[in-house]
Amino acid sequence: MAQSSEKRYSIRPLTASDASEMFRSTPGTRCSSKRPGTALGVSTDMESRRQSVKISGLDSQLNRSYLTDDDAASAHTAPMPPSGRMSSLFSNRSASMASQYKSNRIEDRINLDHMQSLKKHFDTAVTEDGEEGMLSMKLFIHVMSQLLNLPDEPEFTQKEPQLRALFMKIDSGSHGQIAWDAFCTYMQLELTEKEDSYSRAREVCFETPATTKTTPHRDTLHRVCVLPDHSYVTASQDGVVAFWNPATLQIKRTRQNPDLNKSKQKWITDFAMMPNTNRFILSTGDRELQFYETSTFEPYCQISGLESVPLKMSFWNSSRNPEESILMYGDNLGCVNVLVIPNTTLAFRRWKQEPKVDGVPTANIEKVASMADVRYARWEVHGDWVVELKYEDALRSVVSCSNDPATGVVIGNVIGSTNVESALKDTSIKRCVQTSNVRKRLSADQTVFYVYKGVKTFTYSKSYNILVTGGMDRLVRIWNPYVNTKPTAILRGHNAPIFYLVICDREQRIYSISTDKTIKVWDAQDHSQLCTIGMKSHMIVGEMTAVLYNPYTKALAITTDCLSVLSLKESRSSSADATQSHMDPIYCIKYSPHFKQIVTACSSGMVKVWDAETGQHIFEYSNAHGTSAITSMIFDSSGRRLVTGGRDGMLRIWNYNNGQCLRLLKKGSTDEVTCIVHVTVSKNKYIVCVGWDRRINVFNDTTESIHHEQQALPHWTEDEVRGHKEDILAVTANSVTNHLATSSYDGEIIVWSLVSGHIFCRFKAPAPDPKKPFSDIEGDAAVNSLVFLVNRGATRKAATLIACGPSGYVHFWNVYKGGKVMAFFLPSPDGTCLIAVNSSNNVLATGDSQGNVKLYNISDYCLEGTEKSPPPVLSQWKAHTSTIRCFEFISGLSSSELLLTGSEDCSVRIWTGKGHYVGTLGQSAKWDINDPESFAHPRVPRDILSEPLTIPDQVKKSIDQSPIIEYTADYCLKSDFKFSESELDAEVDGTGARLRHVKHKPDPKSHDGPSMYHSLPCFELTDIPPSRGAPDIGSLDPLSILDAVEIESIHTEDLQATLKPFTPKLGKKSSTGDQMAAALKVFQVAGTLKRMI
Repeated sequence: MAQSSEKRYSIRPLTASDASEMFRSTPGTRCSSKRPGTALGVSTDMESRRQSVKISGLDSQLNRSYLTDDDAASAHTAPMPPSGRMSSLFSNRSASMASQYKSNRIEDRINLDHMQSLKKHFDTAVTEDGEEGMLSMKLFIHVMSQLLNLPDEPEFTQKEPQLRALFMKIDSGSHGQIAWDAFCTYMQLELTEKEDSYSRAREVCFETPATTKTTPHRDTLHRVCVLPDHSYVTASQDGVVAFWNPATLQIKRTRQNPDLNKSKQKWITDFAMMPNTNRFILSTGDRELQFYETSTFEPYCQISGLESVPLKMSFWNSSRNPEESILMYGDNLGCVNVLVIPNTTLAFRRWKQEPKVDGVPTANIEKVASMADVRYARWEVHGDWVVELKYEDALRSVVSCSNDPATGVVIGNVIGSTNVESALKDTSIKRCVQTSNVRKRLSADQTVFYVYKGVKTFTYSKSYNILVTGGMDRLVRIWNPYVNTKPTAILRGHNAPIFYLVICDREQRIYSISTDKTIKVWDAQDHSQLCTIGMKSHMIVGEMTAVLYNPYTKALAITTDCLSVLSLKESRSSSADATQSHMDPIYCIKYSPHFKQIVTACSSGMVKVWDAETGQHIFEYSNAHGTSAITSMIFDSSGRRLVTGGRDGMLRIWNYNNGQCLRLLKKGSTDEVTCIVHVTVSKNKYIVCVGWDRRINVFNDTTESIHHEQQALPHWTEDEVRGHKEDILAVTANSVTNHLATSSYDGEIIVWSLVSGHIFCRFKAPAPDPKKPFSDIEGDAAVNSLVFLVNRGATRKAATLIACGPSGYVHFWNVYKGGKVMAFFLPSPDGTCLIAVNSSNNVLATGDSQGNVKLYNISDYCLEGTEKSPPPVLSQWKAHTSTIRCFEFISGLSSSELLLTGSEDCSVRIWTGKGHYVGTLGQSAKWDINDPESFAHPRVPRDILSEPLTIPDQVKKSIDQSPIIEYTADYCLKSDFKFSESELDAEVDGTGARLRHVKHKPDPKSHDGPSMYHSLPCFELTDIPPSRGAPDIGSLDPLSILDAVEIESIHTEDLQATLKPFTPKLGKKSSTGDQMAAALKVFQVAGTLKRMI
């Protein structure tokens, strides 16, 4: 057996008695079909990704446990173990994995009990041919229906096609019957790949090292915040506040806090933003709360006379009512102080009217507490300093923490409960005016969590309803906020006290940072550790003072004596809001009509399977060609197997429904494979590939071979002698005439006979301009794509071959006249990259490098003779923002024909023939392919909408048809450009999401009362005399204007003679504009002469 430098394979047969090992096999075993009753196990090295089988099971570190050789040997003695890894594959799947892949598919409903009963049916089954241990499709559907009780379900008619499709997926070789080991192999590999897909979806990667910028701060940074425009704000102890650009980390502006008391320097303890009022708050060591305007940094007012020094602040405003807000701060005595402000604007106005101290309105805390529109409470909560506090709207409580173990975390009411009896006697609630009376909450008003060594930081998630805490003991604890007796989980791994915690609900992650600047990422569902970033990776030096996670940019902002930003590595899409089907550019798309599925592949070797009827993700497997990209993809004639070619020069045949590599095809070189085609000649099936080796490689496609590796057939003699001299870029086949067409980088097209392997004809496209021939060096001569019009058969008068190229032109060729150009045209000035035709051969689709798509009607094009004009355009639209790499027509799925487009912007989109947007593979919303109401139309993709040149067609039409506005000498406007209100409403409703957004956008409301411009005094204006109109200078000679110009040392006659050659000759009918232009030119020349003198 020949051994490859990449992988080493060894073959050993398996029988049906080894069923248990199919689920407990070592990681180097996969099965491929030898014959209907026997499977082949292919053992490979551990680094071989596609031929290796991983066993299900997640531990806390996402490490996978494999069976030892002794375990594998003992598996033969147990035909069907009731527990172990097989049970973990079926009955004990993780909740997170089950929730992610929750569906109504038959495969997801099979459990361990079903498997045990099904094995008995396989053992006793006998086919019509007399083979034992085999189930035909009819018998398989009957057995599975009985096991799953499908006849009792109302949707049985929908489940039966799923069972038929499941049988076809297992029987990839089209034998008509399956064995027990083949069924086990399929189920095992599918579940394993699903688990791998779930793990890949949770992968976290940071862009290291972190981006670091020096700060203008001269003292310790207390806090970093983020504004609604995603900008960072940092504040230091010396009162310096800096605003940063989140993309470039450039300082927008920096302001020094104007010291209110000039006699001494104030010590800033904390900083908080008030986004609803465009202000920020500073707490000082002088027991003050200072409010400033964010735009001008001018002091607005301050609250003084606090009982203790505020150490930590937090501000919250309601999303339902922006005027409602809560200001809270914790002090050095362990007290939590709360100011509930129902009307923030009104309260600030009253504070602004207080007497000024050092030029700033100052309100005492006792007076603030006694105001009618403010409720104040001071609670004695902790036995140590308050380290952090926050108001959680979901809990309707204030959460605070300290280093006191007895009161590590306390969740308490804001104001506290009211005594009902006293409330009945006096309906008016008495306010606590004397702030020195510190109160304790009732036991029913708070929940106290005892945490060993206290808590330094915490975070709460409304989606998961969990409270996460961290402290000096280096443990991350996860609590139910209503159960304080014991945490639900403890995450271990940090070697230093926890400094910062945050939960990202959308990504389902928990970020924890310790004081040694170690960053760990945890899964919020199964609590496994996903990633660890140490100081050697992010290279952030210095003592950490503040941390913030920016959900908009998905980055961690860490402050030491510098500002450092550590961003997550995201996909390569051009727009952050665009839905992505893959993390990398799309290279291949294929549609399977048998299973109604869409298969996509990207540059990283990831293959994904999608449900074409709903657009939902079904299955995926990665590293199909190792680290190489998949460059071409095709289905076999049965539609059950997928053939892929990659940059590694290999071809692989897959059962793409479970990621099983059935066969490896080697063509003798490692040059890139550019295109693949599957052909049938005299009932013999072949796989033909071309690429950078400049040869046509042919493989026998048979399922009877017992070898996993297969070599190519000998090259055609004429291909070696008279074949292409440059890299072959495209190949296509005509099954009616048994012709094969190939095109190369130098623009040469060769048509071959599939029966004899001889050249039928060869030709090159002439350049449109003979003076500008195509350049081979720049790639202008390359022919990137070929398509045979198979439905035209062997018609000798018609064009049967379409070529994309050279130089972006589309050529229609008649191959029976030695290669005659029947027509050519240029679909796009940006260069056509790709062409495709539908199954009826009456619609041609073209795509260019700017993401534009055009559909042409070619049903009668070039049927009888040459054409001088392009075919009629059916529709055109912008589908992507980047180059379109692949096309695929979908017929028979819905009432209308659909078009699949894949681009370098990492998205795959579905469109109707009219250019209506159906959706993007990977979007959260499902669609029903048979219900146009579920399509995204009339909306368009967000990244397309943000393009500056994508103005809706109706707006363009109204702009093009708008009349020209004429101005007369008296500046009167003459125009018949009028619209009624109904026409305007109709125009706005039909111009896309942008104008609808503007139409329904609510008017901005002011909460600060009338602006200063409303109080400006107004005066009546005096009557302005009517305009005299434009001066009539048509009768003036431009040279006569110079008589009034005084130029020293030059007479007017000499100057006129000098300027005469520069004066344009104007006729009597010259317009006023021409006269003015001529006079202006004379003045310019005269001024130049004057400066020279």
